[in-house]
Amino acid sequence: MKRIAFVGANPNGSSFNKNTEEAFLNSGNNTGNYAFWNAVDRQVLGDKKYIEGWNFNPEKIQSEFDLIVLPASNFIHPDRDMGSLADKLEKANLPVLVVGLGAQATHKNEGVKFKEGTIRFAKVLSDLATKIAVRGEYTATLLESFGVNNVEIVGCPSNFTNLDPELGVKSESSLRALKNMPEEKLSILVNIDAHRKKFKKVFDGFHLSIKKNYFEVVCQNPLELVSLARGDAYDEENHHMLHQADLWCPGESRDVFERFVKERFVTFFNAEAWMEYVRKFDLSVGTRLHGNMLAFQSYVPSLFVSHDTRTSELADIMMLPTCSWDMFVAGGVADMVDGCKFDGAAYDKNRKALIKRYLDVLAAYDISVCNKLTEFVN
Repeated sequence: MKRIAFVGANPNGSSFNKNTEEAFLNSGNNTGNYAFWNAVDRQVLGDKKYIEGWNFNPEKIQSEFDLIVLPASNFIHPDRDMGSLADKLEKANLPVLVVGLGAQATHKNEGVKFKEGTIRFAKVLSDLATKIAVRGEYTATLLESFGVNNVEIVGCPSNFTNLDPELGVKSESSLRALKNMPEEKLSILVNIDAHRKKFKKVFDGFHLSIKKNYFEVVCQNPLELVSLARGDAYDEENHHMLHQADLWCPGESRDVFERFVKERFVTFFNAEAWMEYVRKFDLSVGTRLHGNMLAFQSYVPSLFVSHDTRTSELADIMMLPTCSWDMFVAGGVADMVDGCKFDGAAYDKNRKALIKRYLDVLAAYDISVCNKLTEFVN
């Protein structure tokens, strides 16, 4: 059995006894990372050691392991310099299985410039990986512009968490049933980038439209929001706190805001616990792909709001139930549900094809794979 260096926190670990700063750092500064860490951990079997963060000793990795597994996110980002990780992978000089690599920009046709370290990172991956499993067409095209061609488009591995072959059909049926439910009776799980001030006007409108509903807000990052959701003390003059108070409780006292936070904010450092919790909601909606994905994989009807290349390429390649940005801006949950176009049977058929591609990538590394994953395509 191969010895695997899994670059990510242990998805089966516990965080209740850790302070928020430590737990958040282990999450890679975004608790949504647990969605795809958990998925890859379940799918790829072997003698694993979890490498938290990128500050590892490459020589030690080389001497103790046979393979590096790198569950990836939107690493190809114009604001990121991935040069330091490229250096470490190059020095370790082991085969690298990278899954879910994505690129991010506001618009596909934007003249985005990427840092040299990030371009070199992509080339190092190309040298060390048999095939790079990427999120979608946009990422594949961008990597091709870097001279990287050994890619396979598979979407996000979190899409293969629940291996019910009729997940799409069942989800479509649940989504259709919501159209007959009084809008105010819907319990809603909100997965939005609530800290992004540039979206404040939109989020104000969305909040106004769901005030009559029971809803909770999943906090994935930044640290200040995750701390709030955990009940930690906070500095009310912190710019994130001022923004949150103005977004959710405009004009209200600190006491009102604190009560709102305790009643409505929630965070998770474990994908399994996350998926169990979200089952009580009627609908999940928002700009956060992984928060919505964990709800979707738990049979909760979900609306994925596309607002950049990162979310749109994943929604497209995985055929997810989407809500347009314009419809989200307009508000009105019933209108969003009515306007959602989702073909559950097509999703199920497409997911089977994506899993076949994914298995082709895994097969190149001669590793043990979850039986349910291989059985899914037979």
